[in-house]
Amino acid sequence: MSVPQVVMSLLLAAASPVAQNRDLDAALQSLSEADFEAALAHVETGLRQAHGEAQVAQLRLVQGEVYAALRQYAQMETAFARALEANPDARLDPERVQPTVVTLFESLRGRLQGSLAIDVDPAGAKVWLDGRELGQAPWRGPVPIGTHTLEVGPSRTPFDVKVRPGQTEQVRVVLPAAPAAQPSFISSLAFSAQLRAAFGLAPTSGTGLEAGARLAGTYVFGELNATAGSRFGAAVRLGVQAPRFVGPVTLSLSLDGYALGGPALFGGGLSAGASLPLSSKFAIFAELSGRWLPAATAYQDTHLLGVSGLRFTPGG
Repeated sequence: MSVPQVVMSLLLAAASPVAQNRDLDAALQSLSEADFEAALAHVETGLRQAHGEAQVAQLRLVQGEVYAALRQYAQMETAFARALEANPDARLDPERVQPTVVTLFESLRGRLQGSLAIDVDPAGAKVWLDGRELGQAPWRGPVPIGTHTLEVGPSRTPFDVKVRPGQTEQVRVVLPAAPAAQPSFISSLAFSAQLRAAFGLAPTSGTGLEAGARLAGTYVFGELNATAGSRFGAAVRLGVQAPRFVGPVTLSLSLDGYALGGPALFGGGLSAGASLPLSSKFAIFAELSGRWLPAATAYQDTHLLGVSGLRFTPGG
């Protein structure tokens, strides 16, 4: 292509929007002069050259005004409907157009509907349209045409959606993942009560009742227990708990510290056990503990103790 041809092409491309505006202006001028045939001719010329929905909608609005002036109301409604198909937000200028024509146009807008299909990931989020709650996503239903404000999720993130006559607007929203709540120390405490029977050669042999607090965790646990048996004592335990081992059975291993009264004796040990839940609140457990206590006149310094019982956790 030669240089003059390139220049001519650029000039034609630049003049195209001007030509389209000229057709619209000419149609409006002919309408104001009541030259309805010329106005319709300018509209048809402009429609053949239009390259945008906004331009098509403007030309169709003028076409509808001409048919309204001619009292050809069926053609008027068809022209207005095509204007709203091109641009569902199109409006007539009330300062230039007769109020009765504006009323007819807005009445047509109110009768036309489209559909909205809303999908949200994750599903179940609430959705609002123009401030009115629609329900939970996914949601499908008819809505008035035009641009609407869609709000999604707990934060009500806003989106603009344009609904066209007789068409379904598909909307898919992916919400950001909510940050995982960090459990507080207090919320991690599960207070429990234990009925236990202990068997072995040890100062704490016999039956007893324990009440304490358990720091619940997936793998790590801690307990502070007060024991009322043949002798009063306290135990501090820090251990690890394995995931379910066989079916619902859970294994545990802990390091233990002990304090006995009358006379005061302090010691430590190692415990291994297993528990079986009976419900969300009750579990039976069995443990085997190896304990070391300072030698005294009445007790050996080392001993093995078997413990079994029932643990009750109100918040389990």
